[in-house]
Amino acid sequence: MLKVKNLNAAYKDLQVLWDVAFEVKQGELVVLLGANGAGKTTTLNAISGLVASRTGTIEFLGQDIINLPGHKIAQMGITHVPEGRRLFPEMSVRENLEIGSLMPEAKAKRQETIKKVYELFPILAEKRNQDAGKLSGGQQQMLAIGRGLMALPKLLIMDEPSLGLAPVLVSQIFDIVKEINKQGVTVLLVEQNVVRTLGMCDRAYVLDNGRMTISGTGSELLNDEHIKEAYLGI
Repeated sequence: MLKVKNLNAAYKDLQVLWDVAFEVKQGELVVLLGANGAGKTTTLNAISGLVASRTGTIEFLGQDIINLPGHKIAQMGITHVPEGRRLFPEMSVRENLEIGSLMPEAKAKRQETIKKVYELFPILAEKRNQDAGKLSGGQQQMLAIGRGLMALPKLLIMDEPSLGLAPVLVSQIFDIVKEINKQGVTVLLVEQNVVRTLGMCDRAYVLDNGRMTISGTGSELLNDEHIKEAYLGI
């Protein structure tokens, strides 16, 4: 579904990614791991058209999308749930969800999709008329994911969905991510929770200072000595 090859990206004169390469197959849950500043968010932003790429290719469903405008990439079926949620705090829960379904196909199925989102996140149905800014952190993250699902994504990209949440909510968010993938949505996930993500993903890649260093199945990386030392403190 997604093939990234020799991707180089920079913010003005500061290069962040060097020859990054990885792939996501249809139906998979793939994880990008790495320390803060490793280039994970930049990689996602390059895929979504939010940051310009210097060289390389990003193929989605066989078409090179590198440096296409973000709205064109979204129309093709890539939906990005960014770090920090980026909700409209003074708009209601339902209004935030509806904003996720502005493209023609998604808009035509809005009522059907919003029903599914409410089934996945019952608390959002309960608070549908409440301002998003008055939700708890965990509820806001659920709303951000729900808004992403409203676009009917072929590939759902999520950046640190568990960031800043209490442990009980972190577990809930991971269960939701697994359920979304189980329902047929391909997922590319950036996360700091190494043990939990490696335990549920199909494959994982590790970024280190803007370069891809390790890849493998979740179980392979859980048993990798470098991963144990660098991320698990073993």
